[in-house]
Amino acid sequence: MKVLIADDDEVSRLTLSSLLKGYGCELHVTKDGHEAMAVINQTEAPELIFLDWNMPGINGVEITSLIRQNLIDSPPYVIIVSSNNKKEQIIEALAAGADDFITKPIDGLFLKAKYAVAERILRVQDRLINTNKMLEKLAYYDELTGVMNRRAGFVAVDIEIERCIRKNEFLAVALLDIDHFKHINDYFGHPEGDKVLKQLSKHVQQTLRPYDVLCRYGGEEFLIAACLKKRDESELLFERIRSTVEKMDMEFNQAIDVTTSIGVCIHQPSQHSKVANLIKQADEALYEAKGAGRNKIVTVQN
Repeated sequence: MKVLIADDDEVSRLTLSSLLKGYGCELHVTKDGHEAMAVINQTEAPELIFLDWNMPGINGVEITSLIRQNLIDSPPYVIIVSSNNKKEQIIEALAAGADDFITKPIDGLFLKAKYAVAERILRVQDRLINTNKMLEKLAYYDELTGVMNRRAGFVAVDIEIERCIRKNEFLAVALLDIDHFKHINDYFGHPEGDKVLKQLSKHVQQTLRPYDVLCRYGGEEFLIAACLKKRDESELLFERIRSTVEKMDMEFNQAIDVTTSIGVCIHQPSQHSKVANLIKQADEALYEAKGAGRNKIVTVQN
């Protein structure tokens, strides 16, 4: 754990340092408030901070207030250290945002107990943050393939529509469907089918530009959206995707040949268009591509 000690009293600094070294901390020791703020503002900020109440420059309670004004995902655990243990001072420190209060002279056993509490709370905080990040990712990304899910994809296409309006560009909205995917699941098994979905999404993502939209629309269907300067760029883009999928090496427990059918709707929005309408036209084009023998691209102009 990265720990900061900020105290202008040499005895207190040495006492805290010697006690905390026994816990395997990465210690940073400063003598005044300005030095302390410099360490706190580093990219790798300390997780646990001991602040002397009375320091030159900025005192410990003022620093605590500044820390709490900065709303960050992983706030540090702050302990105010003071020779004054009056109830009014403790209340003032806690009201400013301190997590705990220690009085001087510092008792080793008391400090050990306070350190254990701080470590436990910081560990719980980290778990909560990681859980929230995971839940946030699941809210926007497909768990199996790692690409955006349908809800996030619709929002992303909305953004691309606005981009095309600003730049007077064309928008290609496409639905990509894996040919005979039910047969793949039935013959090779669902685990192999999941591998196909993951591999395909990875290859398509690599074929697209970083700012193009790729989301899992549902089952074996993927939604793609791309802003284009010219209409004919669409043909090159989606042929590259179709060819990439066809050439994929999908050998897992046994060789699996995978192809895809793609329905594309080309649209030049002059005002905001409904995503659902564009997808409907792409879906009709996809149905036509399936009917024409699969492993094909059918494009409609809007």
